[in-house]
Amino acid sequence: MQNSLRAGTYRLSPSESTPEIVGHLQNGKVDSFDITFLPGATLADNRQVLLAAGYPAEEVDAALAVNYQSPLFAGKPTGADLEGYIFGETYRMASGAAVTDILLRTFDEFEAVIDEYDLVAGYEAQGLSLFEGITLASIIQRESGGGDQAEIAQIFLKRLEIGMELGSDVTYQYIADKTGVERSVDLDSPYNTRRYAGLPPGPIAVPGVDALRAVAAPADTDYLFFLSGDDDVTYYGRTLEEHEANIRNYCQQKCQII
Repeated sequence: MQNSLRAGTYRLSPSESTPEIVGHLQNGKVDSFDITFLPGATLADNRQVLLAAGYPAEEVDAALAVNYQSPLFAGKPTGADLEGYIFGETYRMASGAAVTDILLRTFDEFEAVIDEYDLVAGYEAQGLSLFEGITLASIIQRESGGGDQAEIAQIFLKRLEIGMELGSDVTYQYIADKTGVERSVDLDSPYNTRRYAGLPPGPIAVPGVDALRAVAAPADTDYLFFLSGDDDVTYYGRTLEEHEANIRNYCQQKCQII
């Protein structure tokens, strides 16, 4: 049996029996595997995906710390991590792929989306750089219930224009979770867009295509407020009075959650 085993790189499943593993090694077929990263996932989530795929923590952490060079990272501050850049998609990879190979594949996919929808020009039209556009899209990704991205983008862009705080709960929740502190609307962090005007220092998750496109092409409305109601419907308001009425009428449970 030993002489019938073929040299090569294989990816074996823990569910395979011993005879199945032997057959696997005998057929000599070079394997591939699928790995899926989700839109809206954080860097910590994506690290867990790589670990679950069987990569050792040392390799994963080293790959995540590499200073990658790509037009995708235009405007990204030196020393900033890869939060927001591991594009959400399912990728078919050769079994011998290193973590860096996987990450480079996700960056290529992200660049292809940016080019396909001419997002750099779209963001410039909104007064944003590519990095700022990705950052805003990441917030929209976490705020959106689906189908409302363009309206949420309009609201956030309007708030940026007039110097009003974005007031996004998901931003302070993100940094609280990342740093291991209690979630609080009073958290003193530049990521807390309830306290600080403008965009946070960087993305809070990886945005999907719809959120990315929404920043480049926001809805043509004049809303200044929105909320996701207890019925998962998004309600909009032009004034604080309208917003407070929406809270009373549609958000008695969700709006109490920090």
